Amino acid sequence: MPATRDDVARLAGVSSSTVSYAISGRRTISAATRRRVEAAMAELNYTPNAFARGLAGARGGILALHYPYGRRGVTSSEFEYVAAATDRARRRGYHLLLWSNPIDDVEGLGSLVSEGLVDGVILMELTARDDRVAVLSRSRLPFTNIGRPDDVEGLWFVDADYDSLARQAVDHLADLGHRRVFFLGQSIRAPERGSGPLDRTTRALVRPVGERGLTLETHAADDSVPGGRRAFDAFVASAARPTAVLAFNEMALAGFVQAAAAAGRSIPDDLTVVALSIGDLAAEMTSPPLTTVNPPGADIAAAAVDDLVDRIEGRRHDAPHVLVAPRLVVRGTSAVAPPNGPPSRPGCAPPASV
Repeated sequence: MPATRDDVARLAGVSSSTVSYAISGRRTISAATRRRVEAAMAELNYTPNAFARGLAGARGGILALHYPYGRRGVTSSEFEYVAAATDRARRRGYHLLLWSNPIDDVEGLGSLVSEGLVDGVILMELTARDDRVAVLSRSRLPFTNIGRPDDVEGLWFVDADYDSLARQAVDHLADLGHRRVFFLGQSIRAPERGSGPLDRTTRALVRPVGERGLTLETHAADDSVPGGRRAFDAFVASAARPTAVLAFNEMALAGFVQAAAAAGRSIPDDLTVVALSIGDLAAEMTSPPLTTVNPPGADIAAAAVDDLVDRIEGRRHDAPHVLVAPRLVVRGTSAVAPPNGPPSRPGCAPPASV
């Protein structure tokens, strides 16, 4: 196996970060330490990554944002996180590298870390037991998380308060008289991206749905417009005859709304739609604009960058756990539940009045 930065560090008797600084020149190290590092590199025949060598003339450090978005790309709501992280990193004197490898590419992540390419890492789309956390913990490279695994002992993270998100959404629908709700979720295919946000939302909905006496039918749709159209077919075919939709799938929701319009279903007169974790820009692009319960993605991303930079620069040593409350914004897709329920399915008689 070729030598790694950690091998060089052990032979030279220094930390891995010191090897990184010797390669990149981003921090001042003594001449004696530099000679030890160079001698260890020569003995091990270690060749630094070309990108790492190129950092010698770079201004500031490099932060990596691992967002495993896969083949489906990045939605406008998700891009808010990336843009905000990039802007805050620049303000703090750092460059941001967007790393989009699949979530299970822990070997690639290990190489990114061991070659001294970056000063710190921000993970997104975490799963309940995320192997990336173990890789970074062993590397001792500073890192933080947007989201969190189940075991957060000793970890730094900034995340949405999913209990608050679920509570606000369910209360809004219940207060409008809706009792039967269709949850438009996601069909997540490993290993492209994490399931943490969806899992937390799904679990958080259980309690308020029970307390408010609602029924919830879940449909896992593909993250695509055709997936949303197929989800509308499932909505229409539902024996529960739901009058409201909670959506945690921005791509599929676009197809769902298109299919509803094509079928003559009026939003919000025939059905209410509440979008979860969809940003204001995306919400305003539909007609009518979407009612949303959304955590402030820009604030979350900026806070994660600040925590990571403060850790890198030795400004703080605790492990903050920060939950950011979402906010309900009522727009044009909310209305009181239809008194007689939704329109009947084709070929079905309406329910008899009592």
